[in-house]
Amino acid sequence: MRWRSFGALLAAAALWAGPAAADDPSIDAFAGQWVGKVTVETLGPTDFPNTVRETGVTVTPDGKGGFSLEWSTIRRESGDREAPEETVQENQLAFPAGDKPGRWVAPHAEGGVEWFARLEGATLTVSGFALLPDGQAELQTYRRTLEGDAMGLTYTRIVDGDLKRRASGALTRFAR
Repeated sequence: MRWRSFGALLAAAALWAGPAAADDPSIDAFAGQWVGKVTVETLGPTDFPNTVRETGVTVTPDGKGGFSLEWSTIRRESGDREAPEETVQENQLAFPAGDKPGRWVAPHAEGGVEWFARLEGATLTVSGFALLPDGQAELQTYRRTLEGDAMGLTYTRIVDGDLKRRASGALTRFAR
């Protein structure tokens, strides 16, 4: 996957557009380890159009206005439909403090991925932008919303304007 700075420019414009929350947002409310399940719908041709994944998220504020974000997912989307193979996907990003409260840009990740985060109210939105090898633009967006003692999670993957995958679920904090 090849990422380009044009995607970064678009991402920055999307993240910084619109008003910021009335109060300076704090990432501290998201701190901790969260686990749960998400239901995934894959659109288009696939042997696994609807699946359930176990997922974990860890948010660690750095004490300087930034944070690190780690997430993992157990996927069952290949092999025999009656006994699918399990794979684990893990990701880790560091978001140093930005110029604006509640806005962060991760240093270039592996493969030149452009990642941006924003916090508005109770929702932490993390978006990744890419230009795929075939020239198509890809946008992945994770919205993590605090709902009492739970964290709601929604995810979308859009390629060249077409929704390819969406997911939603709930996670519970098990450690701070």
